[in-house]
Amino acid sequence: MGCLRGYILSAMMLIALPVICRAAATESILAKNISVHVNNMRLGTVLKTIEQKGNFTFSYNSNIVKTDSLVTVNADNWTIKEVLDHMLMNRFEYKETHNFVILRYAPLQLSLTTEKAAAEDDEYSISGFVTDEQSGKRLENASVYDRVLLQSTLTDKDGHFELHLKNNGQPVTLTISKEFYKDTTITFLAGVTVNPNTGKSKSLIDYVISGDSDGIENTSLGRLFISTKQQIQAANLHGLIAQAPFQASAIPGVSTHAEFSGQVVNTVSLNAVGGYNAGVDGFELGLIFNLDKGDVGAVQIAGIFNVVGGNVNGIQLGGLYNNVLGSVRGIQLSLLHNSVKRDLNGIQLSGLYNHTRGAVRGIQLGALGNIAGQKFSGIQLAGLFNYARNLRGVQLGLVNFADTSSGYSIGLINIVRYGYHKLALSANETLDANVALKTGSKNFYTIWRGGMRFNDNSKLYGFGFGFGRELGLGKRLALNPELTQQYIYQGNWTRTNQLSRIDAGLTYKFGKNFSINAGPSLNIFYSDQRSQVNGYAYVRDLHHSFINDSKAWSGWVGWSVGISFF
Repeated sequence: MGCLRGYILSAMMLIALPVICRAAATESILAKNISVHVNNMRLGTVLKTIEQKGNFTFSYNSNIVKTDSLVTVNADNWTIKEVLDHMLMNRFEYKETHNFVILRYAPLQLSLTTEKAAAEDDEYSISGFVTDEQSGKRLENASVYDRVLLQSTLTDKDGHFELHLKNNGQPVTLTISKEFYKDTTITFLAGVTVNPNTGKSKSLIDYVISGDSDGIENTSLGRLFISTKQQIQAANLHGLIAQAPFQASAIPGVSTHAEFSGQVVNTVSLNAVGGYNAGVDGFELGLIFNLDKGDVGAVQIAGIFNVVGGNVNGIQLGGLYNNVLGSVRGIQLSLLHNSVKRDLNGIQLSGLYNHTRGAVRGIQLGALGNIAGQKFSGIQLAGLFNYARNLRGVQLGLVNFADTSSGYSIGLINIVRYGYHKLALSANETLDANVALKTGSKNFYTIWRGGMRFNDNSKLYGFGFGFGRELGLGKRLALNPELTQQYIYQGNWTRTNQLSRIDAGLTYKFGKNFSINAGPSLNIFYSDQRSQVNGYAYVRDLHHSFINDSKAWSGWVGWSVGISFF
């Protein structure tokens, strides 16, 4: 167990970076011995078996590690590394962090040729060439970096690099990384190369497991604001992360961590225009934007937008837009749009709409709409529309959609794809024939209905809207309490004739698609029409009212009988 300390010098300021202490594992995961005997078994299944035997977890890109491929292994007391080398044909590099083993596709080997390695006063200068070990070809855009001082550079088109480091009298260890190549680490002492190797060295650098495999570099805003050099660094050093207490930047690449900023998790991050970091574990403020490859914790504020490749735990405030490629646990606020690729546990609030592709447990509040791509447990509140794939909460909106529902959709139009859909035909004491469309879930469905009275001398027309619920009383019996509000046309459109009706229908189901129902109803009728129109019925005269001494209100007990389809 040790503690490393380093300092970083940039064009903007000189800051001291206290270095975190890391505990070395008492036993390497890759050195553990296991026995595996499989014949033509899926690679993904074998990897899970090794995880269980070794009590750890693999992390890998499923687009590169072909888990559907078949492997055969007969290993007695082999190390985990030996088993992996056999199955993956020595084409991968393995990195350990905490209780994870990362599989990195690296079939090729790098080589470094030193041109200069000399100490001059307070500076240590190192230059040289990076080549492909097998072909000898000089490699462009290989990352060369000091893991302690967090300084890095890229090789040019001729494979050449040059680094100027602070000379603190200690050995200098450089690591060379490039996509699809195994890392190479070389230690320099007093201008002499003393330890070229391809093994794992002690450093501040660790691996970040969470986050989206595609990365923020592949988002539209990431491509726009992250420089080509930083994108190359991200590809070469994918997952290699250092920690620092503070960083300040003007724009991505112009910061206290220079072009290594995308590999550093900061406790505090302050960005004049915008910043690009590995993550934040404290507080981040960007006057225009913040871009973070990994997780963001506590508080993140941006004048225009935030884009996070990992998870957000805390409060995220974006002037116009927030996009999280992982999950959110906390509060997400923006004037226009919030997007979460995985799960939300908390609150989303936007002036336009919210979109969460994973499960939601909490509240979505959008002036225009809300989208939950998986299970939704909580409240969706929107001015126009809500969508949830699996609704287990409440939707409040003009139009509500769900694929499945065990919750409540409250709005003018509620559609559950695999839910409650009924076409009902009925008659009652006021209207001879009624047709109603009922959609939603058994817990709560919307009713659109219309009806008429056929008598030529006493016609009536009615149309309205309501809600209902089906209460199961057994396999075939159910009780359907329904509340509807209807306008009754008595021959004069300028008059208000509103009928509020509560039906308590007992339903008997003959099968999945046909049922009959009948039951009593309670009716309250308000009308400011004081006289009958020729050819139309006058509702007040049709029923005996239990409301006395009122010219506008009347009430009666009625009935309803009908059939339903679907």
